[in-house]
Amino acid sequence: MTSYFFKSSRGYNYHYQVKEGLLPDTTVFLHGNIASNRWWLPTISEFTKRSEGKNLPGDMILIEMLGCGLSSPPSSPEDMDLIGFAADFNELIRNYCGQKHLKHVNLVGHSTGGFVAAAMTALDSPLFRKAVLLNPPGSEGIVLTGVIKAAYDSMRKDKTVLAQAIGSTIYKNDYNSNFFRDVILEDAHSAIQKISYWIVQAFHQINASELMKKSTVPTLVLFGEEDRMLSASAAEIMAVEHLQNAKFESVPGHGHSMNLENPAAFADRISGFLWS
Repeated sequence: MTSYFFKSSRGYNYHYQVKEGLLPDTTVFLHGNIASNRWWLPTISEFTKRSEGKNLPGDMILIEMLGCGLSSPPSSPEDMDLIGFAADFNELIRNYCGQKHLKHVNLVGHSTGGFVAAAMTALDSPLFRKAVLLNPPGSEGIVLTGVIKAAYDSMRKDKTVLAQAIGSTIYKNDYNSNFFRDVILEDAHSAIQKISYWIVQAFHQINASELMKKSTVPTLVLFGEEDRMLSASAAEIMAVEHLQNAKFESVPGHGHSMNLENPAAFADRISGFLWS
């Protein structure tokens, strides 16, 4: 997998990675809050097994938000502009498509990345063939309370508290696994030092329901039934009332992070929709 950096016209530097020849069509993947591209490693491993011996034309593109992974840190909460991220990522993708002579790509977003992905399709529907949103927040944002602020402050200061919080977003998480301790937790710890609760604050200040109605991209919204962090009803409203060409599917036996909980089942779900 090759790493690159892209400076948007708004002046932000984003880290992105490309795994070539992995998929039937080039597809962009976006992680969630206080995460990184490494949340997609189990998905990459699954598609690597499936692509063995095949000459597939599609690349897997992973983009990191500001303050996450190797992307530049924000200088203030105002930098964590979710619609701004969508515009910047579309600019990156148009640049990539120009280099590769592609008309469009697919799009997959998890959690916050799902919201950003939906906004991307609304801002430029012709750029995308299909999209999958995994456990996204709703179009109308999230209320930032004092309790949430205090929780993020505790997570920044205490890695044990952070481990419990991040682990709770992964259904039946193995807190002692090397992958959780050395990858998921370490990347969350790095990100939360740089962005604190600023993404949640960005959700508090947004209502994108009218913007989402501009999206005409065929979209599948998946939502794990065991998610105790986000609202399934808000995600369903986004799918059936806001996005013009979306369907909502509840996924039993999974939580907020199906991509980590069951990579094979996740790969089956997105493959069945994106390449059917």
